[in-house]
Amino acid sequence: MSTITRSWALLGAAIVCELFGTTFIKLSNGFTEPAFVVGVAISYLASFSLFSFALKRLPLGLSYGVWGGIGTIGTAVIGALVFGEPVTVLMGLGIALIITGVAFMNAGTDTEA
Repeated sequence: MSTITRSWALLGAAIVCELFGTTFIKLSNGFTEPAFVVGVAISYLASFSLFSFALKRLPLGLSYGVWGGIGTIGTAVIGALVFGEPVTVLMGLGIALIITGVAFMNAGTDTEA
C-alpha cells in the first residue's frame, strides 16, 4: 500500500471515528449517560489522532473538506436511519452541493490522489 493510500485510509478511519463520536454525543443525552460520554471522548481522541497522521501526506484544505463533508452527510444519514430524523428535498440538495464542492476541491488540488 502506497503512502498516499495509507493517508487516505487514515482519513477514512478518522471520519468513521468522528461519526461514532457524534452519534455518542446524541446518545449521551446531554452528557448524562456516562458510558456514551466515555465513547465521545475515545472516539474524538481517535479521530483527531488519525486525522493528524493523515495530514502528514494529504493537503489540509482538501482533507478537512472531505472530513467535514463526509461527516455532515454521514450524520444526516445516521440521524435518519438511527434516530428517525426527517430527510427533506433541501437536505438532499445540500448533500449534493457538499459532494460537488469536495469534488471541485479534489480536482483543484495537486496531489497523487
